[in-house]
Amino acid sequence: MILLHIATGIMLVLLGMRHLRKGLDRLFGNRLVEWLQTMTRNRIQGFLAGIVAGVMAPSSTAIAMLSMQMLNQSALTAGRLLAVVLGANVGITVAVQLLAFRVQDYAGVFIVTGGVAHLFLHRGLFRGIGQVLLALGFIFLAMQMISEAAHAAAGGGDIVELFRLIGGYPWLILAGVALLTVLLQSSTASIGLGIGLAQGGILPAATVFPWVLGANLGIALTALTAGWASVEGRRLGLGNLLLKGTGALGFLLIPSAVALAQRLLPGAVDQQAANFNTFFNLGLGLIALLLLGPLARVLEFLVETPAGKGAAAMHSYLDPLLLQTPSLALNQATREELHMIDEIHIMLRNAWIILNGKDKLLLGAIDDRYGRLNTVHAELRGYLGQISDENLNAEDARWKFILLDYAQELQAIGRLVRRDLADAVSHIELKPPAMAGELQELEVLYAQTLSRLEKAARLLMTGSITEAEQFIREKEEINRRCRAGQKVRPEGPPARTSAGQPVVLVGVAYFDLVTCLRRINGHLTAIAYAIARPGDASANTEGAGSDFELEASRADESNAQVKTGAGAETK
Repeated sequence: MILLHIATGIMLVLLGMRHLRKGLDRLFGNRLVEWLQTMTRNRIQGFLAGIVAGVMAPSSTAIAMLSMQMLNQSALTAGRLLAVVLGANVGITVAVQLLAFRVQDYAGVFIVTGGVAHLFLHRGLFRGIGQVLLALGFIFLAMQMISEAAHAAAGGGDIVELFRLIGGYPWLILAGVALLTVLLQSSTASIGLGIGLAQGGILPAATVFPWVLGANLGIALTALTAGWASVEGRRLGLGNLLLKGTGALGFLLIPSAVALAQRLLPGAVDQQAANFNTFFNLGLGLIALLLLGPLARVLEFLVETPAGKGAAAMHSYLDPLLLQTPSLALNQATREELHMIDEIHIMLRNAWIILNGKDKLLLGAIDDRYGRLNTVHAELRGYLGQISDENLNAEDARWKFILLDYAQELQAIGRLVRRDLADAVSHIELKPPAMAGELQELEVLYAQTLSRLEKAARLLMTGSITEAEQFIREKEEINRRCRAGQKVRPEGPPARTSAGQPVVLVGVAYFDLVTCLRRINGHLTAIAYAIARPGDASANTEGAGSDFELEASRADESNAQVKTGAGAETK
């Protein structure tokens, strides 16, 4: 039963840390990341901001996810962000300090208050506060259970003797607790377990210090794993690991360090553990701030940027680790949707190069881009499907479905470019002077389409209602312009130039190109309708679709008339 109580306490800690991350996500969402980005102008400011973030989000995993989010969302390097992480390591120790001061005796107050707010209040702010209090209550209750189980176990001399023997092998404790921390993904949980055992009289005082060092080393390994997908993420994780590893090894290699720490640190063994954790991270942070420049250069040397994969290289933002924090996951999904817009942008540029008769081999490149677009679309839909609606507030849930719908619109644009636009431009061999006016109009519409792609990307990131309304007005203006300028010229028998080259009149092809670009702009506008007029978004989409079908039927009728006229002339 004693082992069962300890295992139950560990599960409660993990459950509490999970609810803590979700509660903090309800309260802050992506705002904490945005605030931290504004506070990284210099290393001191970044360090202090990190301390505040660690106090507000006392979860090592949450800090690791925030760090990866900041790297992906900005141009920050690992060297600059390391100051924030070092400060966050200090801030997280506040949660451990609470455990040492017997706050767990009031676990029931936290659970009841937090449970009432989370279960019975409907406002997002109150539910978020309630979830945080409930999570802290679970953690404090777990510490109480572990401490009581340790007290009961201390009555039998076997377990006490076992831990006394293990205490003579600090390196074994360091490695074992580091592994435990990697499995639990929480240094607070690992240190809390040690404090509970120490309060129960099982863990000797000399064993507390390597236990705390092992927890710090384990969470550094977890952060390195979380950032392994990107170069800057590996540098950030490696820098944190090098600092904590050097500090831990240096402390254990000094024979009298443990005895000196026991004499200098006040309080009982549990308070010594909490204080040692705080001073260890604070000391490392202050030393690293002085050496941040050389350390950044060392990290760049150890983790080189792969050849041909600079900052502009495309990579996926869909980090599975961020699924534990829905607001961060939605933000990454938004950035991945920008990848789809980038692919469409390149496809359109390739189509325009083909239209100008420069390189028809680019049709293959358009095919490749379309395949990549479909891949991103499938991965994005799968990722969004893994974000549970249970932990999303009303606005985030709405944004999730906006992203799903707009991903479908972007895929439809890619299909239009691949199937209709690329086919139309590939059949224009020579543009006669008589078509100069129409081609100039086509160039204007093409430039507007590229510009609106960039505006659609900005709308995805800002969600500005004013910009969305302007985007809708531009679409209506484009529709009027297209209807006024669409003319079909009958295509007679092929004419010949003086050099004997065929002259292909582009009346019908021009009509097809204008219609295709107009439909692309209609699909692009879906994001503006979703932001500015959410109630009318479906109606606007349906109207646009009907308009496209009508335009397609007109094109078919025009083609039939042209062919009939050409046949009559032949007869």
